[in-house]
Amino acid sequence: MKRAGLLGHPLGHTLSPILHEKLSRFMEEPIDYKKYDYSLEELEAVIPILKELDGFNVTIPHKLNIQKYLDDLADSAKKHGAVNVIAKQNGKHIGYNTDCIGFLRGLETVGIEIAGSVCVVGVGGAGRMFATECAYRGCQLTLAVRSCHVQEYRKGTHPDLQELAEKLSRISGKEVQVVSSETLSGEFDLLINASPVGMYPHTEAIPVPESALKGVRAVFDCIYNPRVTQLMKAAKRAGCCVCGNRPAGGNHR
Repeated sequence: MKRAGLLGHPLGHTLSPILHEKLSRFMEEPIDYKKYDYSLEELEAVIPILKELDGFNVTIPHKLNIQKYLDDLADSAKKHGAVNVIAKQNGKHIGYNTDCIGFLRGLETVGIEIAGSVCVVGVGGAGRMFATECAYRGCQLTLAVRSCHVQEYRKGTHPDLQELAEKLSRISGKEVQVVSSETLSGEFDLLINASPVGMYPHTEAIPVPESALKGVRAVFDCIYNPRVTQLMKAAKRAGCCVCGNRPAGGNHR
């Protein structure tokens, strides 16, 4: 029996064990799939346990930090700077990024185009992937983060955010704006929530002011539990085209 699991923290919201159990039955291939709920501070200590597995998935907050413990990165992970799947191949642990495939397919199903002005809320592993894909498509990017990080960015004391903004600018050929998600305003063709704000159990939270959605044409929320987030509800009220990470009978206006 193959052994796999999910690394992340917290994992109370995850449906991965249920999904993999169903996948295992469908493929008629038994999988022992477990949750590995460890914080960033505990990551190094759990690496030996994870490396005994045949493979594992990675979610927040480890999509960036896990990379230094791997033997190699696939092109998808190198391109997007984040890892969400690790496979053990010939004794080596290879990191992949499959998030982007799901993201693109989700947008395609509801006819949302990645073009024009795009705002990405949150710049963790998922946010970097979304932003990088948009940059390669020549979008005008805005990164919306917490106010404290904006202040650090402007003072030059947030090197990770500064490096990311510069990288995205080089890729897209356009200046990247860094703004506060709490006071977000402006007009965007697409707004992407790549933050955990609104995720179970804090389902009443919303990552941007509802007033900010008046100038937005389309919204994608990467959260899949709950199926329909407060952001998605607010976006529908504002007349946006809406797409979630877990389709609920069709996401639409």
